[in-house]
Amino acid sequence: MRCIAAWDETHDVRSFLLAPEDGGRIAFAAGQFITIRVPGPDGDPVERCYTLSSSAAGERAVSITVKKKPGGVLSGHLHAALTPGTVIEAFGPSGVFSPPAADVPYALISGGSGITPMLSAVRTAADIGLDLDAVFLHAARSPKDVIAADDLARLARRMPRLRVVPVVEAAGEGWAGETGRINADLLARVVPDLAARTVMCCGPEPFMVAMRALTADLGVPDSRYHQESFDFGDVDVEVPAEGTLYRITFAKSGKHFDCPESLTILQAARLAGVPMASSCAKGVCGTCKCMKTSGSVDMNHGGGIRDREVARGLILPCSSRPLSDIVLDR
Repeated sequence: MRCIAAWDETHDVRSFLLAPEDGGRIAFAAGQFITIRVPGPDGDPVERCYTLSSSAAGERAVSITVKKKPGGVLSGHLHAALTPGTVIEAFGPSGVFSPPAADVPYALISGGSGITPMLSAVRTAADIGLDLDAVFLHAARSPKDVIAADDLARLARRMPRLRVVPVVEAAGEGWAGETGRINADLLARVVPDLAARTVMCCGPEPFMVAMRALTADLGVPDSRYHQESFDFGDVDVEVPAEGTLYRITFAKSGKHFDCPESLTILQAARLAGVPMASSCAKGVCGTCKCMKTSGSVDMNHGGGIRDREVARGLILPCSSRPLSDIVLDR
C-alpha cells in the first residue's frame, strides 16, 4: 500500500491515508483492522494491527490512526517514516467488531486510541445515509487529546440522532464539556436509557474491564455488550498443578522458560515475565508470528498465518501449545 496523505490528529496521534499500490479496491466493514508489516531495527519483520478509521463506504483508500507510544517500535517508525509516497506491506482486512445497524440504538464508548473503530462506524453511517441512533462517549486525558474532535462535531451536525460526548480527565480554561472519568453517575446521567442500548467499547484493557462492569451494573446484558481490543491475552491464567512442562528457548537471546502443556507459549512467556510482541492474542493478526527451529506444537489459530508459512516452520505463539521442548528463532 502507498501512503498518499498523512496528518496530525493530536500532538501524539497521526493519521495515514493508504491506497493499494496496484490501484485495486479494498472492501471492509466498519470496525475491521489491517496488519502492517515493516522491517524492524534488527532487520526482522515487525507487525502490528491498526483498526481502519475511515468510512467503509469508500474502497479506493483507507486510513489508519496511530498513537505514538513511548518505545513503540512500529508506531514510532510510522510517525517518522510513513510519508506520502512511501510503500508499506499490509494484510487484511480482518476482524468481526460489528458495524452499526439502522434499527439498533447504540452506546459507543471509547478511550484514547480506541476511538478508531467508532470513527469508522459513524463515518460509514454518515456516508451511507444511515439514521444512526447513538450516544458516543469518548474518554481522553485533555481536550487536546480528543482525536478527530472537529470531524466528530461535524458528524453530529449531519446525523440528528448521533450525540457526541467527549469526557476529559483534565480540562483547561474554556472547556465546557464533561470532566473526570466515565463512571456510573456520568453514564446514568448522559445515557439514561443505557440498559436499552447495545454497547460497543474499545480502549485500553483496564478501561474496557471497568466499562463492562459499569454497564452490567446499569442493566446492559452480556448479549448487548461488545468490545474490541488488541490485547486479549489473559495474563491471570493459573499454572496447573499437574501436567508436563516443556522448555521454550529463544535461540538468539538465550532466554528460556517452562511452558505447561495446557498453556500457549505466549501465556507462559507472560507468566515468566518474558516479553513477546502480540496484539490480538487470538491467532488472527499475526503480530506474534515467529520461526520455530525445533520441536512440535499444537496450533489452533484464527487465520493469522498462511499454510506456506506453517510449512516453513513459522508459528503463532498465542495459538500454540507445546508438544515437546521448543526452540524459537528470537
